[in-house]
Amino acid sequence: MKTFYTALAALAIALGVQGMAMADDITADVLTYDGNTKVVTAKGDVVIHANQGATITGSNGEYHFEDRSAFLEGGVNYVKDQTTLYADKMYLYQDKTARGIGSVNFHDGLEKRTLKGDDVMYNPDTGFGKIEGNGYLESPDGILQAPHIEGNMKQVKVVATGGVNLSSSLHNAVGYGDQAVYTRTGANGTDGKLVLTGNAWVTQNGNSFNGPELVLRDEDKVVETTGRSTIVITNTGSTGTDNGSSSSGSGSQAPQGPVTAATPIAGRPEEAGSPLEIKDSK
Repeated sequence: MKTFYTALAALAIALGVQGMAMADDITADVLTYDGNTKVVTAKGDVVIHANQGATITGSNGEYHFEDRSAFLEGGVNYVKDQTTLYADKMYLYQDKTARGIGSVNFHDGLEKRTLKGDDVMYNPDTGFGKIEGNGYLESPDGILQAPHIEGNMKQVKVVATGGVNLSSSLHNAVGYGDQAVYTRTGANGTDGKLVLTGNAWVTQNGNSFNGPELVLRDEDKVVETTGRSTIVITNTGSTGTDNGSSSSGSGSQAPQGPVTAATPIAGRPEEAGSPLEIKDSK
């Protein structure tokens, strides 16, 4: 009887759900298909081809044909075009947002961007990303590390909190602050601005700065201080001729008007603010 139901599930998947034209398929050692909910439960060496070219592998999981969402666990590997994700568990939402849980490494090759952390959510189409726990964000502009990082990489606005370490190839600087906010009007904008607040310090070209708030601007690559601050100058030479330009994906679009610290983060999906539904292994 089990063999019959497995074969029936495979047939339903191959033909597609009624009323939906799709090329999705799922392969596993054991498949169970619920015709009422249109959900496939898979166990053992699961391989899912979903969401217009994505391939996902894991030990166990489930796939929802109605909204093309999925959940996998056990050494999950997600590949779509130049985007890859490795995690202990992964959720794929209807809007193509992918969320990895546990030892997550998310790389967007097109945008030359890497996100790492305990809980990482990212949508390459919208540019929205969120990292909780041991956050790491690497881009052509530099590296940002903090317990919490959230932002939109196409807008551009990124907020990091909980104690922030950064290294900026653009500014030839390293620094720290309780919080960091970076804004820029679109991927090719020239108004990029990084604000470090709370016990902030920056070392740039051998010179050090510390104060309650430090501001680094992309255009002139200088450090501004606010409040009672200290500057130690050890290098008066040129900061170089780097023009600070960075590559951007073909899908990036500059928003209307300047992006500032007061601008809401764009593309934030509903699930970003919802508690995570923990699925029990069976």
